[in-house]
Amino acid sequence: MEESRRGSMFSTSSLKGSVPPGTLPQEIIDGLRMAFQHLDHDRTGKIDIWELKTILEALGMRPTEEDLFSLMSEVDVNMSGQIDFSQLLTLVGTQKERTDVEDDGSDLAAAYVACGGDADRGGCVDANVLIKIIKEDFGLSVDMEALIREVDADGSGEIEFEEFQELLS
Repeated sequence: MEESRRGSMFSTSSLKGSVPPGTLPQEIIDGLRMAFQHLDHDRTGKIDIWELKTILEALGMRPTEEDLFSLMSEVDVNMSGQIDFSQLLTLVGTQKERTDVEDDGSDLAAAYVACGGDADRGGCVDANVLIKIIKEDFGLSVDMEALIREVDADGSGEIEFEEFQELLS
C-alpha cells in the first residue's frame, strides 16, 4: 500500500475550496465541460468516481483506485459518491497546480544534474560544458556565451543552480 502511494501522481492533501480565477485555461474548462456533459448520462449534473477516472485519464493522468477514492472523498463534501462540475474544476485545477510545481522543479533539477550540477542543487555547471551541450549535442545556434555572461553574476564561468534556472527561464 505504501509503495502505491509513493508511485502515485496524486497528492492526498486537501482539495477543498474553489478554483482561483485563471487557474485553468478556458480551453481546458470548455473541454472538461464537454466531457462532463457527455459522461453525465442521466443529466443530474453529477458524475461518479468511474466517470471521474475517464476524465482524468483523458487529461493524461493515471490515477490508481486509491487515488480516485481519495480525490473523490476530498471534493465530495456531502459524501454523495458524486461530484458536480464546480467540484471537478476544483479537483483538476488543484492537481494541475501541483503537477506544474512538481514538474517544473524536478525537470529543472534533472537538467542541472545532467549538465554536471549536484542533485541537491549545489555545485555548479561548467559554462563550457553547457555551451557544448547546447551547440554541439543539441545543434542549436543560440549565442550561449552572451546568455551565460548575462546570468553568470560573478563571472566565474561556473553556473550555480540559481543562474542555471535564470538561464533557462
